[in-house]
Amino acid sequence: MNQPLLAVSSWSWHAPYYAGQWSLLDLPRDAAALGLRAIEANDFILPPPPLSRLRRPLLDLLPGAPPELWRYSRTTLEQLRRQAAENGTELLGWTINSDFTVPAWQWPAQRLYLARGLDAARRLGVRLLRVNLGGSPQTPAARDDRVVARLAAFVQQSQAGNGGPAITLENHWGISSDIDRHLRIFDRVRARLAEPVQAQFGCCFDPSNMDAGEGEEATGRRERWWQALVERANHFHLKTTTFDAQGRETTLPHEQLWALLQSVGYEGAVTIEFQGEGEPAAGVARSIDLFHTLAR
Repeated sequence: MNQPLLAVSSWSWHAPYYAGQWSLLDLPRDAAALGLRAIEANDFILPPPPLSRLRRPLLDLLPGAPPELWRYSRTTLEQLRRQAAENGTELLGWTINSDFTVPAWQWPAQRLYLARGLDAARRLGVRLLRVNLGGSPQTPAARDDRVVARLAAFVQQSQAGNGGPAITLENHWGISSDIDRHLRIFDRVRARLAEPVQAQFGCCFDPSNMDAGEGEEATGRRERWWQALVERANHFHLKTTTFDAQGRETTLPHEQLWALLQSVGYEGAVTIEFQGEGEPAAGVARSIDLFHTLAR
């Protein structure tokens, strides 16, 4: 396994973002200051665009409009693209909080959101567009056929014309809280895709977005899920939360996870997602050290 490209997610700076002290336009600078040359950007961290006081109420009139939709503007995306270029950082991934479970009356707004996300990914020249299945753990399984059809159509759309970014589906709560359900939906979508498009669809493997329970049986269940996800992965989240005095991350068995990646010959990128407390830059720096320890 060659050393993969290392990126950092904007989510790592979630605390200053929610405090109103940081936005996505700061990500290229802060990543470069840590010696990183690739970034993954969450669209909800975009700063308010020009005329947002007019745009937001108008878009909110659209039934079921996702809360991120009003943040999209060509001006803001161009600012982000320029900041990335000036700081020597590659925009590796674009992340949207999609929801393929919504009822029919909300689907037009969701389709518009998906189109904006795809357009942004193409404008920014990213390799990966990260999507979620959406819904909640209580969303009835009867909606899964709808989810499969919608997601398969979107993946096909993403590769139309001159093609587009690869699509990576994260196990990110909602109906994906049930990892077995998440995997069944993923496999059904992939089975609908022709081979050239199929190769552009994979899982974003996040080892911590799951609740296997406690005890020996839960450990076996979690490891089975990790194996299934890594076998389908075209992206990996190096999720970090807490480090001890020796700089070891204490919430996940990272050596075991890295061995899993090696066992399948994983060649995709790795994105740091630091979600702990304290100074984000310090947490990301420790995560970088962890990556180099694992990859050496």
